[in-house]
Amino acid sequence: MTIGWATVGFRRSATSPSFVPLPIRGELLLRTKLTTAGVVVLAVMAIACGAGESDTAGPGAQDQAAGAADKKGGKKGEKKIVLEVTGPKSADVTYGLNADQSQANGAKLPWKKELTSAEAIVIPTIVAQSKGSGKIKCKITIDGEVVKENASEGEFAVVTCTADNF
Repeated sequence: MTIGWATVGFRRSATSPSFVPLPIRGELLLRTKLTTAGVVVLAVMAIACGAGESDTAGPGAQDQAAGAADKKGGKKGEKKIVLEVTGPKSADVTYGLNADQSQANGAKLPWKKELTSAEAIVIPTIVAQSKGSGKIKCKITIDGEVVKENASEGEFAVVTCTADNF
């Protein structure tokens, strides 16, 4: 049956003059249900992934946990990590554990930060840039054992320490 230029059950495509079959009502209903179900599943996954303990506090928040653990005798399996920077006067220090990083800009040297972690794999890092000339050093100690030391010398020298074996 033809009404004007179009045949019933067909529509003219916006990009092509050829005729494109219209979706059947059942197909539209099925697409709507599948789309709705997909959106619901994604929403539930997003909520579930965001639930639980947050670790966005960064390494500085672990200092408080370290103090609490020391008073209680420490937790089983916790590692004590000590980050140190030495040199003349002051430096900008970026430090952290794994992907969590913090900064101490204009830190007076010698600088020291004690952190704890119960994670099986720990990758502590320090990057420090001196605010003048001279020799600047960094050191990482885990459970009393020095695992990384490095030094740099010169005006506005940069030194990096990463303990990647733990």
